Amino acid sequence: MHKKYQFPMSLFIILENVEPLVYTSDKLSANHYIALIPNEEIFNVSCILKNEVFFGFNFLCEISAIDTMKYSKFLPEVGIFLNKNRVVLYYIFYLYFLKLRLSFFSFVNLKNNRVVSIEKNFPNAAWAEREVSEMFGINFILKKDNRNLLLDYTQNEHPMLKDFPTEGYKDLYYSFLEENLVYINTHYAEL
Repeated sequence: MHKKYQFPMSLFIILENVEPLVYTSDKLSANHYIALIPNEEIFNVSCILKNEVFFGFNFLCEISAIDTMKYSKFLPEVGIFLNKNRVVLYYIFYLYFLKLRLSFFSFVNLKNNRVVSIEKNFPNAAWAEREVSEMFGINFILKKDNRNLLLDYTQNEHPMLKDFPTEGYKDLYYSFLEENLVYINTHYAEL
């Protein structure tokens, strides 16, 4: 259900130039709003949520992403929003004072995938942004720590993308002789 003017007004006034699409559902949860905004506005939203007195105490619940590689094939109406962008990046905030949950979705193109980090406003975003950067290949700029959490630095692969192979082409083991990780190309013959 599209309810543009029930969105928190102070946030809507600031975001009206980007014309956010705002959705909510009275049946599921009346205090949850979802807004589709450009990824250039994520940092501005975090500044508003952190510094606006009206919103009171709030916190960032989650940052993650969704690979939408084949969504437009099965859901044509989603293809309008994707517009050649492949990854959907989302942020979920909770506002205690209003007892309100806000989710902001933005679409990121993997070729030009620079998103401004919100770590300055919400320090708990540091870990989640590192995870999203590593798993989905989204580059966060103005970030203090860009190290990988799980993956080897020599590999430039992002395992949460749908074109990542489910069976690897390489085996990895630790060589005590070389005191290093060694990759071996494995090409299994099909039976």
